[in-house]
Amino acid sequence: MTVNSKTYPERQVLAGVPRIGYDVHLCPFPGTLYAYLKYVGDLQDYDYLMGVTGAAFRRLWNRDDGGNVGILRYKNEPFRLAFAALDYEWHTVPADADKETMIAAIRESLAQGRPAISFGIIGPPEPGLVVGYDEDGAVLYGWSYFQDQRERYYETRDWFERMDKSGGVGLLIIDDKQPARPTAREMLVASLQWALDLERTAHRPNLPDHLGGLAAYDAWADALEVDADYPRDDHRTMGVRVMVHGDQCVMLEERHEAARFLRRMKAVASQAAARLEDAAALYDQVGDRVTPLWPWPIDPCAGAMQALADARTRRQLAGHVRAAKAKEAQAVEHLERALAELS
Repeated sequence: MTVNSKTYPERQVLAGVPRIGYDVHLCPFPGTLYAYLKYVGDLQDYDYLMGVTGAAFRRLWNRDDGGNVGILRYKNEPFRLAFAALDYEWHTVPADADKETMIAAIRESLAQGRPAISFGIIGPPEPGLVVGYDEDGAVLYGWSYFQDQRERYYETRDWFERMDKSGGVGLLIIDDKQPARPTAREMLVASLQWALDLERTAHRPNLPDHLGGLAAYDAWADALEVDADYPRDDHRTMGVRVMVHGDQCVMLEERHEAARFLRRMKAVASQAAARLEDAAALYDQVGDRVTPLWPWPIDPCAGAMQALADARTRRQLAGHVRAAKAKEAQAVEHLERALAELS
C-alpha cells in the first residue's frame, strides 16, 4: 500500500529495533538483515543468511584496499539471492539520488513499520539501519556498525552531506512478500552456484585490481613475503597492511558460518548430504586457521603491527594461509560434487 506523502508525520521513530554491531554479528549485511527480520517478525538464522547471500564464501584481495571485505564489491547479487530465498520484493535507491528521494523512501518504509537499510550514513558504505527521522527527515535515527554510542540509536543531522556514497547504493528498501517462493532445494542449488562462483572466479570485470576466491589466498600469502611492503617505521602503510590482513582473517573466521549453513541444508538434500558434510568439515578446519593468523588483541592493533613488521613472522603466517587455501580447495571440490548430485 502506498502512503500519501501528505500523511507522513514530521517525526517517526520505530521502537525496539534490535541493535547491530560487530559484537553482535561479524558481517554487516547479514547482521543488519537479521535485525530487520527479527523486528518485522520473520526471524531467520544468521548462518542461513550468511549462506544465501554468499558472505560465508566470499574472499577478495587487493593489497591496499581496506574494503576487500565489503559486500557491495559484488554489486546487487547478494541482495538478489537473499531476497529470493526469503520471499521478499526489494529495491535500491542509488547513492547519487538526491536528498528528497532518499527521505521519501525512508518515510515510506517507516510508515509501513519497516526500517530502511542504509549504506554509509555513519561510517564507510557498510549496511546499517534507519529506524526513524525528525524534522521531516533533516535528522535521522538508527543503528550503525560504526557508531560510537551503543546503548541507543544514533542521531545525525546533515547526514546526506556527510554520507559515504562510494559503494554506489544509498538505501535498500524491503517491500512486500512475493507471491511465490523457491523450494528449499532450489534455494540450495542457487546458493551453491553462487558459492562456487565466489570461490572459482579470480577476476571480476568491475574489480580489475583484485583477485577473488581461491586465487586470493595465493595473493595474500605471496604479499606477506614481500618485505618492502612492510616498512616498520611507516605507521600509515603498516596500518593499511594490518587492516587488510585483519579483513582477510574475518573472512577466514566466517568459514565457520559456511560450515553451519551446509550442515543445515543437508536436511533438504539427502542425496548430497555426505558431500555437504565433507565440505562443512573442511570449512571448519579453514576457519580454525584464524587463530594462528591473528593471535593478537583486536584493539589496539599494536601487536599486529609489530608482528607484521617481522619478516620471519610473516613467512610463518604465509604458510598458514597456504594451508587454509589447500583445505578450502578440497571443500570446493565437495561443493561441486554436491551440486552435480543435486542437478
